Amino acid sequence: MKARRTLTVFALVLTVLPGCNLIDEKVKDCPEEITVTCSLNLSSNKDQEMDEKLGTEHDLPIRAALEDYLQHVFEGSVHEVDMYFYDQRKRGKMTHEQHEIMDAGEREFEIRLPASDYRMAGSANVSAIPDVTLEGAKGNFEVLKLVQKKAIQLATQPTAFFSARQRMTVRDQENQHYNVSLQMVNAAAALVLNRDSFDVKSIRAEYAGLADSFKILDSAFAFDNTTLIGTDEIDIVPYTGSDEDVSSETEPWVYDVFWTRWKKVPLMVCGVGFPSPNVGSEVIGTYPKIWTIYLYVTLPDNTITRSEIYIGKPLQAGHLLIIKGWLTANGGFTISRSEERRVGKECRS
Repeated sequence: MKARRTLTVFALVLTVLPGCNLIDEKVKDCPEEITVTCSLNLSSNKDQEMDEKLGTEHDLPIRAALEDYLQHVFEGSVHEVDMYFYDQRKRGKMTHEQHEIMDAGEREFEIRLPASDYRMAGSANVSAIPDVTLEGAKGNFEVLKLVQKKAIQLATQPTAFFSARQRMTVRDQENQHYNVSLQMVNAAAALVLNRDSFDVKSIRAEYAGLADSFKILDSAFAFDNTTLIGTDEIDIVPYTGSDEDVSSETEPWVYDVFWTRWKKVPLMVCGVGFPSPNVGSEVIGTYPKIWTIYLYVTLPDNTITRSEIYIGKPLQAGHLLIIKGWLTANGGFTISRSEERRVGKECRS
């Protein structure tokens, strides 16, 4: 007779209940039924960063536009989850995999797994990222990683994706609990630009120096190529802080002392990709260069100004970084001293 095992996971919490009676005791791999409850624990600085950088009434139009753009990145829901179990008693070979649709922040699944020592690796939402794939899942756990396609430039990532890892020992006749968190792998950065009274035809930006792969069971990023990550330009709807509908871009906005006064609706770009390193490999000017923003501003006469913005603050996984600055008359980029101290910026146009 077979008893039911229950395994509960919070972000993956596993509970195993007593097991399997063998008629032939030589059979060693009797699978047990387990229940897995997957729940997303999204740890992000998004709200804090929004409050700090876009926290005034006059910043509401920018914040609303950025919130709308990032709604599928920093959301409390996972579409799908993939789980891989590597048996340590079989030299780390992958012996079980399960792919489930969640479409929720928490959901329960049933799987069957023999008693053994495992390293579990999980990922979520990877299929929604066109340029990222999971490699090595069928082999040994040491080669399992999320890999970005090699290219000169890739589009910004449309949503968040996650990873999880956990050591576990499944035993017969014993209740067990494991807490495994789904951690966000990618990050977002937004560049907000005051253009004063200058006319600008278009802007675009590329992010350089970000990671291109992530080993799940080592929780380690790698930086092996020079792929650029593109951004999207985000439209900002004018707002004066009153109920009056503002339809003209020439309507001045009065901002906090940091922003002084807008003459034109500001411009904004945002991109999502792997994070940056935590430290810089070289020092340019005053600050270490950790990662770089290449900004391209097209003026009304179709001339293009390219600025290299060296960022001395790391872009961390699961985080949002907002950088505020100004465009000069020739399309160049500048920043306040307080903002420069915050993000560690050096710029060449």
